[in-house]
Order: sequence, then structure tokens, then C-alpha cells
Amino acid sequence: MPEPSQRLLSPERLRLLLQLAVFVIALAIRLVGISWGLKNDLHNQSYHPDEEDIFRFSQAIEPAQFKFTPGFYNYGTFYLTTLRIASDMTAAYTGGPDPKNQDATWSYIARCNMAGRIISALAGAGTVLLAFLILLRLSNLLGACSGAAILAVAPAHVVHSRFQTVDVMAVFLLTASTLFALKLLPKDGEEPPAAKSILKWVILSGVFAGLSAGTKYTGILALVTLIVVLFATRKETAVKESLISLGATLGAFILSCPGILLDNSAFMRDFKYEMLHTSTGHGLVFEGTANGFIYHLGNMLQGLGTIATVTGFITLAYFAYQKKVWAIALLAFMLPYYVLIGRAEVKFMRYTFPLYTGLAIGFGYAIAKGQEQKQLGRFVVGAGILAVGGIDYGGLIGTVRFTQYMTAEDPRDSAARYLKDQAKSKPGLVVGLPEDPWFWSPPLFPDSTIARRSMTPKKRVAAMEAATAPKETYFMTPEGNPTQFDKRLVTDLKPDIVTYTSLEYADPIRLKGRTDISDTGKALATQYTEFQAALDKDYEADRFYGDEANLVQDMAYVQPRVLIWKRKATH
Repeated sequence: MPEPSQRLLSPERLRLLLQLAVFVIALAIRLVGISWGLKNDLHNQSYHPDEEDIFRFSQAIEPAQFKFTPGFYNYGTFYLTTLRIASDMTAAYTGGPDPKNQDATWSYIARCNMAGRIISALAGAGTVLLAFLILLRLSNLLGACSGAAILAVAPAHVVHSRFQTVDVMAVFLLTASTLFALKLLPKDGEEPPAAKSILKWVILSGVFAGLSAGTKYTGILALVTLIVVLFATRKETAVKESLISLGATLGAFILSCPGILLDNSAFMRDFKYEMLHTSTGHGLVFEGTANGFIYHLGNMLQGLGTIATVTGFITLAYFAYQKKVWAIALLAFMLPYYVLIGRAEVKFMRYTFPLYTGLAIGFGYAIAKGQEQKQLGRFVVGAGILAVGGIDYGGLIGTVRFTQYMTAEDPRDSAARYLKDQAKSKPGLVVGLPEDPWFWSPPLFPDSTIARRSMTPKKRVAAMEAATAPKETYFMTPEGNPTQFDKRLVTDLKPDIVTYTSLEYADPIRLKGRTDISDTGKALATQYTEFQAALDKDYEADRFYGDEANLVQDMAYVQPRVLIWKRKATH
């Protein structure tokens, strides 16, 4: 009879403990800083511009009444459903909204946003675990740990795992589909899987592809990996099993996003809008930037790390050339997906996340192969350690950097506290904004973070005037519409202080002097130049908050640079 210590250290228990450790470590990394930007004494809403809308749409879902059609379908409704369930649990255990107490209601919404962020953190950590399990089948323990580690500390993935948004959950579900597809490939030295297991994995791979699409429509491409594996290894039954997986995918998609049938006109309206939006651009945010193929390469180098991205892709390409089915199957998904986002005009960092799992698998596999070699292999393993550490400002160094941003006071809050202190010593102080307040602005009144989307210009002005010191102002046309970087704010209204952030000035600075951009872009660049010239004449730089970080906008959310200009003293 084995000793108790031997039973505790059995291979099965060690494997489970290691899997648990991978998940817990990845989750712990994502929980640090997860409260970034939520309601505090200065602002009622989150600084993430999408969280308020996502929460509001989720509340249109009523699981208890079997109503799963929120009337909003820019992406699938599976995450919205999970958020609504989490919101109901939040209300049950911590208290719900109070119609008679606005502050209590916003506190409840903040708790719901936190619940949604925890869902994302769990999904992010789950993706790391799934990558570990895939690599454990394909390579060795070092390779599995390396691939999981590079994904666990990927700065962009960590940051977005702290947001109440759909992206990280969609990638988790996509990766689960990939895991079950690759389970069809026997490990070295193993017999091919039994027919019963094959059918189970075909169905599960299809189900998770459908759930991923029900969260974000591009998840449907996960099915490509499964189909490639089937046609490469099971030629006689590939068509039949592909149809079974397709049926499972469509069934899971309809169940997770029933609006395609029950609310078809609204579904088609929003689906078409989203396709048009990605093909035409996101205002001026990506105007004048490199095409998507180049821009997203930069996103991956920054969001995952240069070494991991390059190593992962080269490894996948090499072993696909060597006719390894797993590498071919991963690239069969990744290349069409990259073409899809590369052709788009909207180029957020989060659009590259579905590629991270494949790159992490390629990276981990390279480390595993490197361990088997001698001279060159040591170099590969050493480079892998440096990549996880973040020598290229990805990896751990990048994640620590962004975690510091998300645990420290937000620059907008710091600026607001300073401006409020200034108003105490100078009653009647007026602060000028170059455009109407939104998530980018220092919060000088509690609802400034939703003012642009939820208030008419007239109501925004009323809220700004009703706010206690300091007062705010911005220049409006005679028709009552706010302008953007209008020099008349400085020359005509002459506020005591002017403040704005990099989320506002990054676009006009990038577009300045360009002739290959739209007329709207040229006009904004000209307005900003004239505004800055007027500001330099009558104002002096007082102080700034936040780093001057060159970040794609959905990473810049957590660290805008806030500039404060004070009117020059007159003699």
C-alpha cells in the first residue's frame, strides 16, 4: 500500500495542482488594479467609455422572464447575459439600485461593473490555463509553462482582463474551441482517440466556437481550426463531422444570441452597422495611421512583446512547413483573421487578442524544442526567459508598468483635485475645456464621464454651471453645438485655466501638416494649431499629470496625460 506522501505526489495530483497554480497566478495578476477608474468621490461612472453602455444594454435582458433580446447587437449577447446574471447576484447579496438615492444607484452600478470585470479576469486566467493545456499536449512541461507565462503577463491582455467588456471572454471561448479541436490529434506515442471521444470533442469544439461568436461575431472563425484538423486526420468522416460541428456551432450561437431569430430586424441593423463601422473608421482616432496590417503588427509587438510575437509566428510557420497538423490548423485560423482585421479601418489593440493564443503556443513550443537542443537551444530558452521578463517592454515589465498606472490615482482625478484646490483660494474660478466633457476630462462635476453620450449640450452646460467650484466652460456655436479646440475659448471666453488630455490632443497633433487625410482631419489639425497658438500667447503651462505614453486608444484609457494651463498675470 503506497504511503500517504506518495499518494499526495501522484502524477495526476501534481498535474491538477500545476493547472490550479497556472490559473491562480494568472488570475491574481489580473485582479491587481481591477478597480481602476470606477466610481469615487469625484465621478459617478467608470472611466472606460464602453462600460456604462454595456451595463445599460445588459439590463434589457431578463433571464427570469426568458427575455434575451436586449435590442443591441453590435456584438453578440452572451457576455451581456452573463453580466445581467452577475448584476442580479450583486443586487441580491449587496443591495440593488435606489430610485430615491442617485449616489446609491451609481454605487450599485459600480459594483455591477466590478462583477463584469471579475468575469473578464476569470476568462483571461482561463485562457492562460487553456494555452497551458494545449501546449502540454503538444510539447513538454517547460514549453507549456513558457507559453502560459507569456500570455499570463501579456500587458494588453492583462489590462483588458480588468475591463467590463466582451473581448477577453470571446477569446477564452475561442481558445476552448481550439483546445477541443487539437484534442483530436493524438499525443506522441498514443493511440488515436476513440470514436466516442472524437464525437464529443467535435461537438464541444463547435459549441465553444458558437459561444465565442455569440460573444463577438468573429469567434465563428474558430471553426476553421477544427475543420482543418478533421480533413487532415479523418478524411473518410471529415465532411460528416464538420457538418456536426457546424450544427453545434450554429445551435450554440443561436442560444447565446437568440436575437438573430427573435429580433432579426434590430440584429441585422446593428450587425450591418458594426461591419460598416470597422470598414469606415472610428472618427479620427485612426485617421492617418498605417494600414491595419502594419498597425496591428505594432499592436502585437507592444501588447504581447516583440520576442514572443516574432518567435511564435516563426515557429508556427516553420512547423506548418514541416506539415505538423497543429501548426497548420492554428495558422488556418490566424491568417484569415489577420487579413480580416488588417483590412479594417478600426485598429484597437483588443482586435489582436484572438491571435495571442496561437502566438503563445508557438512561443512555448519553441522553448520546448530549444530545451532539447544544446547551443542554439540554450539561446532560444534564454530569449524566452527574457521575453517573459519583459526585456522588450512586453512581458512582466510591461504588465508591471500598466498595473502601476491602474493602482495609482488616475491622472484625471489628480488634475481634478488640483483644480478644486485652486478654486478654494480663488472663488469663481473658471476652467475651460476645448470640447465637451467626457471620459477624457478631469471630473469637475460627478456625471462628466457620461456627459457627451447621455446629455444634450444644453443639459451639459446646466450640469457644468450647477457644479460647485470650479466652474467649467467650453465654446459653443450660435446654434448651441460645442466646438473642438476653438481658439475663441481662449480669446473670447478667457477662462482662468484651460485643461485637456492626450485622449483629445493626440489626433490633431498626429494629423498636423498632413495632406493625405480627410477634410475633417485637416480642419481639426488647423483648429488645434490656431488654438495652441492662442493658448501660448495668453497662457502658461502650469502642470501636467500622467505619462506621455504613445498608446493605442484602448490602452491609453488607463493613462492619459492631463495638461493644465493657467492664464498669464496681467500688469
